[in-house]
Amino acid sequence: MNRTAFNRFLALSRFAQKRHGHGHHVANPGPPCNFDMMPVPFQSYKKVYGELQGKFNTYLAVSAVFFASSFATAIYTNLFAFEEAIRPPQSYRNRQ
Repeated sequence: MNRTAFNRFLALSRFAQKRHGHGHHVANPGPPCNFDMMPVPFQSYKKVYGELQGKFNTYLAVSAVFFASSFATAIYTNLFAFEEAIRPPQSYRNRQ
């Protein structure tokens, strides 16, 4: 490498270091986290657990009904083409 190419390489590498944050130190990261910043529970565990489980069970039931209805619709409209895959091919005259 000649000297100008080497100087250009050094300049680009310094630019890349600045661009990607290399060599940059945070001066003040802020106060340290401790347990004083954690939320304090104000309701009983059993009550909150029951409410959340009721909500999640409702989501589960609705999604199961939606899946069953969409799967039944797919079978009714012959989306998976079960009959064509199982039976032998028909005569050319009988095809529609």
